[in-house]
Amino acid sequence: MMQHKTVAGVPVGMMVRGGNDRADRQARIGLLLRSTEIAHQRWFAARVMTGREKTVENQLGEFGVQALVPMRKGPDLRRRHRVIPGQMMPVIHGYVLIKLPLDGQVLAGLRAVDHFISLVGGFDNPLPLTEVEVMRFKALADDGTYDWERNTGKSFWRGERVQMYDGPFAGMKGEVVSCRSDGKGDVVVLVEMFGGIVPVTVPIAFCEKM
Repeated sequence: MMQHKTVAGVPVGMMVRGGNDRADRQARIGLLLRSTEIAHQRWFAARVMTGREKTVENQLGEFGVQALVPMRKGPDLRRRHRVIPGQMMPVIHGYVLIKLPLDGQVLAGLRAVDHFISLVGGFDNPLPLTEVEVMRFKALADDGTYDWERNTGKSFWRGERVQMYDGPFAGMKGEVVSCRSDGKGDVVVLVEMFGGIVPVTVPIAFCEKM
């Protein structure tokens, strides 16, 4: 279960603005590069542009920052009586797991990363994940638990309340917007994040009825 923590370091509001300024961007990159020198680090979920998850993971790797995009097998395609196996895709579109110190100044360095949008919980009060949670999430993804074609036996109706039990949104509750009726694929859930109500698309296996 993710827990709220008070972030150490310089408040984000006091950081130098102007993410397009080259000097400011280099300063933020420097923070990320030096973050590896800090022993105690936590996992966080970062919201990124959909389709750029692996790009963000690779860029962070170049900065020496540990990042992870758990993958799953996507939907099979059926063409003229042939089944084309689904391609690999992120378990959660638009999110990357990142391991950094629980320090506001270091976390704000993520603004220098291309395609980065925000942290789950925000910079001032991010929601950390434990190492156990992240490794369990990855192991389940590697085992095919979240593969699109895997039948979970679950189905939800629009407007139903659900709680998520896996991944970076574990413990969060929300309202179903849409869901397939065959127990496969994803479910779209409205959850409260980033100061508002945000739709997230997650594997149906994540959710249980409340």
